[in-house]
Amino acid sequence: MLLSDLNWAKVRTLDGEVLGRVHEVHCDGGKIVALMCGPMSLIERLTAQTRGRRIPWEWVKKVERGQVTVVTEPPAGKSPRKASGSRTPQRTRRPTAPRSKR
Repeated sequence: MLLSDLNWAKVRTLDGEVLGRVHEVHCDGGKIVALMCGPMSLIERLTAQTRGRRIPWEWVKKVERGQVTVVTEPPAGKSPRKASGSRTPQRTRRPTAPRSKR
């Protein structure tokens, strides 16, 4: 699977609720960290606002052609967080680019 296969894929919960489409895939050190989905994430991508829905990669249960299935609760053994899927309550760290040594 390629990262480009995840772009525009529908994001659904295990209950079948549609959370939106993937607009951005965040990676850190060659590993996927999170998916940005929903209409606000598209606006965030275009305007640099920070209101999009961020889904941690640990919450992804199944990736199929054109669809990603996620849980709305953190997996067992993880710290308890609000299950809304928005970035504000869960505080998932964004990957950063290495700083220049100039």
